[in-house]
Amino acid sequence: MTWQQALKTFTELYAESGLTNEWIIVGSVGSVLQHAVMTPGDLDIYVRNREDVAPIAALFKKYNLKAKADVAYSDPAWLSSDEEPFFTQSFSSGFTWTKGKWKIGEFQVELVHISNSAGIPDSDQGDGIWEGGKYIWELAKFVDFEGGAIPVVPLEIQLESNIRRKRQDRVDAIVQALLVHGWDKKLLEKALSHTNKTQFQPMIQ
Repeated sequence: MTWQQALKTFTELYAESGLTNEWIIVGSVGSVLQHAVMTPGDLDIYVRNREDVAPIAALFKKYNLKAKADVAYSDPAWLSSDEEPFFTQSFSSGFTWTKGKWKIGEFQVELVHISNSAGIPDSDQGDGIWEGGKYIWELAKFVDFEGGAIPVVPLEIQLESNIRRKRQDRVDAIVQALLVHGWDKKLLEKALSHTNKTQFQPMIQ
């Protein structure tokens, strides 16, 4: 099972369901869909509202474990089950998310809604736009996949998030994709924080 097959499975399930909940692809699959060269380890689907989690998680019912996973949520072995298709977890910082996780074949799919970012910088006025924040919904880019339009977080925003995460391999892949396929100067200027903007000044002038 590849990321393409996992994404196709999701998009087909969603289309057949008739649901109208808002979702967006983030992370490495979102990058690869925009020509960045990297190997996705999982498929990350974010939803806009917490109420969106249950109906979309229900689409993956056939991939649920039959018995509840007897491990901590932080354990890689935790997977959604019939009894517990998703969970809500808060960390000491206050960061809170609701999450479901499945394996389609051997490829991992995660469904996430973030309720409390606990102060993670997210601003189009200098602090930098966060890939998991509120601005991604209005700035979503739609890319073609299997004849359909898939909403993804633009690479310009993913660049800022991966610089913060110190993922230089992904930063390099994203920059290369932007240089080859083009970029939105205004969005890049908004997306980058003052701290990170300097190194990319030639791209936003």
